[in-house]
Amino acid sequence: MPKTERLYYTDCYRRDFEARVIHIEPEARGVRVTLDRSAFYPESGGQPRDYGTLDGVPVLDVIAQEDAIAVVLARKPAVEVVRGSIDWARRFDHMQQHTGQHVLSAAFERAARSKTVSFHLGAEASSIDLDTDRLTRRQIDEAEELANHVVFEDREVRILFRSADEASRMDLRKPAERAGEVRLIEVADFDLSACGGTHVRRTGEIGLISARKHERIRAQTRVEFVCGRRALLAARRDFLGLSEAGRLLSGGLEQVPELVTKQADELRAAQRAREKLVTRLAEYRARELAAAAPEKNGRRIIHHVFAADELVEAKMIAHAVQRLPATIGLLAVGPAEEPSGSAGRATTLFFAQSTGGSTDMGALLKRTVAEFQGKGGGTCDFAQGGGIEAEKLEAALTWAEKQLEPA
Repeated sequence: MPKTERLYYTDCYRRDFEARVIHIEPEARGVRVTLDRSAFYPESGGQPRDYGTLDGVPVLDVIAQEDAIAVVLARKPAVEVVRGSIDWARRFDHMQQHTGQHVLSAAFERAARSKTVSFHLGAEASSIDLDTDRLTRRQIDEAEELANHVVFEDREVRILFRSADEASRMDLRKPAERAGEVRLIEVADFDLSACGGTHVRRTGEIGLISARKHERIRAQTRVEFVCGRRALLAARRDFLGLSEAGRLLSGGLEQVPELVTKQADELRAAQRAREKLVTRLAEYRARELAAAAPEKNGRRIIHHVFAADELVEAKMIAHAVQRLPATIGLLAVGPAEEPSGSAGRATTLFFAQSTGGSTDMGALLKRTVAEFQGKGGGTCDFAQGGGIEAEKLEAALTWAEKQLEPA
């Protein structure tokens, strides 16, 4: 495969270029066109590929093939000498994020003695994985402060080329992994790394570096960050979101944490009060159903089918039955509306008895669901099952009630 001159290696700011087509081959999406020179960056080293056009035709992909760079187009070019154009907004964004990553990774080595083991440049945020799972918020803040100090000093960022042998003797944060000539990115008096990506000329162009969040993943810590315009947009979203939250909570954005905490406390208190009320209501309904139920062999047998939206209440009533004297509850809940073909199966059964009663509810339910092609089980005093067709629920409860009659 012929060699392609990678224009972005020496000039990351080049937006347009001319090149000669040296090879064309068919591809599932159209054609793969290899050029003698290219400013298009292929996905590599955690950085996504460039977007752009070739003679006005959108570039669908950029592919590195050993020393060659090919672009995928929907159709082959009409001429041999073509003009490429880079999506500059995307390219510069990637330059900000990638150079910001170099600065932030070097800052973590100084502030937390943590090395970067991988880097991912995403569509909205980027991340680095550090070789520790003990990173503290204070260390993240210190690294962020140091990284932005380097940005504010507007230090020079240089592209250097050295032989692999010479590079191996240099103090590289990220060593070279290739033979021959090695491309290095130097942030003046702060960082030196082997890298083939696109970068800004000065750290001031990175803009703000903001470490957004972090999480532990196995023995490492992943730090998500944004730089430049992404940091601006993230700060704007944060401000608007907090301002709206403050408005809804009748306070300023600086009061949002306090107001949210207060709301959460009030919600938990209301939830506890609601649970008490629902429990009392379930106990009342259980007593009401028991009072209306016939008494057989010294026990009242509740036999009731609930609507689908009463599932939670039905379960609580079944538990309330356990606290009543000499009572058995044979309860069913009808199916919720489901897509065609599955209706009639999403049913539930609850069998319960006064604690310590003489009937094994788990065994009774198992026999019932076996008779009516359902499933389920439970303990002596409480059992749960389902899967019985809706139209057979009443028959299932009647069948179960018959099993309670003396032989």
